[in-house]
Amino acid sequence: MKLFNKRYHQPGTRPGELAEPVSDVFSLDLLDYDASAISVKNDIDVHDCRPFIKNSNVTWIHVQGDPTHDALVTLAKGLDIHDLYIEDVVNSGQRPKVELNEEQIFAILSLPVHNNNQVHIEQVSLFLTQNTVVSFCSGDFNPFQQIVTRLQSGVGKLRRRKADYLFYNLIDTVIDYGFPLLETYSERIQTLEDELLDTPDKNVLSQVHKLRRELLLIRRRLWPQREMVNEILRDEENTQITPETKMHFRDCHDHVISIMELLETYHEMTSGLMELYMTSVSLKLNDVMKVLTIIATLFIPPTFIVGVYGMNFDPLVSKLNMPELQWEYGYIAVWVVILLMICGMLAFFKKHKWI
Repeated sequence: MKLFNKRYHQPGTRPGELAEPVSDVFSLDLLDYDASAISVKNDIDVHDCRPFIKNSNVTWIHVQGDPTHDALVTLAKGLDIHDLYIEDVVNSGQRPKVELNEEQIFAILSLPVHNNNQVHIEQVSLFLTQNTVVSFCSGDFNPFQQIVTRLQSGVGKLRRRKADYLFYNLIDTVIDYGFPLLETYSERIQTLEDELLDTPDKNVLSQVHKLRRELLLIRRRLWPQREMVNEILRDEENTQITPETKMHFRDCHDHVISIMELLETYHEMTSGLMELYMTSVSLKLNDVMKVLTIIATLFIPPTFIVGVYGMNFDPLVSKLNMPELQWEYGYIAVWVVILLMICGMLAFFKKHKWI
């Protein structure tokens, strides 16, 4: 199972060289705002961003999809973004991390997307430099629509704060997408548990194995985000993030910890599901063996009686040779004895609650 696509350079390529985009299909949106006004431009050309870069307002540039090399180079030159950072944007599937220097912050996050009962991980890359925030989402899903709505409505303090607060909101949004994903896993675990109790077959077991692998891979992709937020909180040299915004990052750190704890819990629950499957199969096998044992036990006395009288010693030769064979009711008597013994054993089993 593959939850994310990792894009690599060919071995031997120079550092900072950009890999070829998968589709060249992308859109670029720009929001320029302050406390009193906001300007929204959708699906614009990258060159149209230049008048807004490094102005007094907060500028948010959002790139969705696979941007062309020309678009990336233009943005990089306008914002003084290092080539290695742009390389990490293009080579999706990077491990979540944060790079902090005096004037810029570059962060990579993993965005879990659940669609049509399928889960995959998209890469989200964020730049913070002066009053400008640039976000890149590698897939088709845009997780920031709600933030756009908040900015347009002007409700709350998002419009009144600087770019670092927008940067925090973007990170917090990506991290919080882990909660609805884990809710779907909670429902899947409950469903599988019910199925295991009702019909513990191999199909359900394969679903448990698949669920366990998914949780393990998601944990590997989301775990580094905990250290990423920690680095932002520990950093004292970067001046891009104000102390007030850092207080909000503490709440973001709590969310990361909660998600990781839920992942650990669900992973342990899948182990419990596998144990439940083995227990259910064992109990089912025990029930089958109990039925077979009871049947075999019921037929032991009749088999003995039939075996004895099947020796056919001739009573005419000796009076001691099975005189019952000459008895008028001998055959009926044997059946009566057999049935009485079977009924007696069934009553004995019932009394001891074996059946």
